[in-house]
Amino acid sequence: MKKKALMTVMALLLVGCFAFSAGAVEFVTIVTGSTGGTYYPVGTILANHFNQKLLKSGYKFSAQSSGGTTENLDMLKKSEAQMAIAMCNLTGFAYTGTNRYEGKPNPNLRYVIGLWPEVSQFVYAKSSGIKGWSDLKGKKIAVGPAASGTEFSTRTILKAVAGLTFDDITPEYLGYSEASQALQNGRIDAALLEAGYPTSAVTELYAGKTEVDMLIFDDEAKKKLFEAAPWYAPVTVPAGTYPKQDKDLPLVGVKCALLAHPDVKEEVVYNALKVIYEDREDLLKEHAVFYKVDFENPLAGLYGAPLHPGAVKFFKEKGLNIPEELLPPEMK
Repeated sequence: MKKKALMTVMALLLVGCFAFSAGAVEFVTIVTGSTGGTYYPVGTILANHFNQKLLKSGYKFSAQSSGGTTENLDMLKKSEAQMAIAMCNLTGFAYTGTNRYEGKPNPNLRYVIGLWPEVSQFVYAKSSGIKGWSDLKGKKIAVGPAASGTEFSTRTILKAVAGLTFDDITPEYLGYSEASQALQNGRIDAALLEAGYPTSAVTELYAGKTEVDMLIFDDEAKKKLFEAAPWYAPVTVPAGTYPKQDKDLPLVGVKCALLAHPDVKEEVVYNALKVIYEDREDLLKEHAVFYKVDFENPLAGLYGAPLHPGAVKFFKEKGLNIPEELLPPEMK
C-alpha cells in the first residue's frame, strides 16, 4: 500500500514537472514577409536553427509570414511580435519618427545583426514595350502590399529616377508571389520585387513562359537615386543568378537586418547570435542569400536605431567596436 502511495506521489510530481516545463516555454515569433520573397524562408531557417539549440533552454521560435517591413515594424511597436526582419532605412525612420514616420517614433526597435542588401529588381514583361524608366508611365505595376517597404521603395525610385508618381501609373498592391503570377498571366506590365537575391518570385519569372527582363540602374539613374535616397548602395547581380539571365545586372539595394523587441531577454538575443555564427556553414547551404551577409562586418549599414543589449554583448566579445549611436538607451 505504501509502495502504491509512493508511486502515485512520484507520478503526480512528474506530471507537475512536465506541466511546469511546458508552461515555462517562452514563444518567440519572428515576423518576416511574403512567402514568395526572401524574408519568410530565411526566417523559417533561422527559427529551425534556434529551436535545435535553444528549445531546451525554454524558448520556442516560429516564423510568421507578413506584409513585410512596414507591418513588421508596426507589430514590434504594438508588442505583437518579438523579432522581425526589416529594411534598415525604414527601421531608422520609424525609430526616430522621421520621413514617412514623422512625429510617430517607434521605441521598440533594436538591431540584432545586419543581413543582406535588399536588391531593387524591377522586372517587366518584354511584350509590354518597356525599354527604359520613362516607359513605365501609364503601365500597370505591382508595387508591393499597401504601406509596405516595397511600396515605399517603388515611390522613391519612380520619383527619383523617372520623375513619376503613382498618379502616372496604375499601381497594383500585390505580394511577391501574386505579382509573379500576375506578370506571367499578363495582368500587369512590371513589378518591383525588392529582396535578397536569388529571389524565388524572380526565379519563377525568368523560368516561366512569359519573357521578362529587368530595368538596370545606369550611372545616371544611380546618381539621381543616391541624391534623393542616400541609404541606397550599388549592387551587381551576377549573370546566371536567374534562368536565362546571361549578363550582370547593375542594380541598387538597401541593407536589411534582424531586429528584436527591447523586452526580449538579453540572453535570448545573445544565444541566437551564437547559433547564427556557429551554424554559419549550414545556413550557407540552406539559402544562397546568406552568402551576402557580411559576418565579419555585421554592423555595416545599420541605420537610425540602436542594437539590442544582447547583440552589444555578443559583438563586444567578438572584438567589435560598438559606435556610440548603436548603444541602446538602456545601456547609457
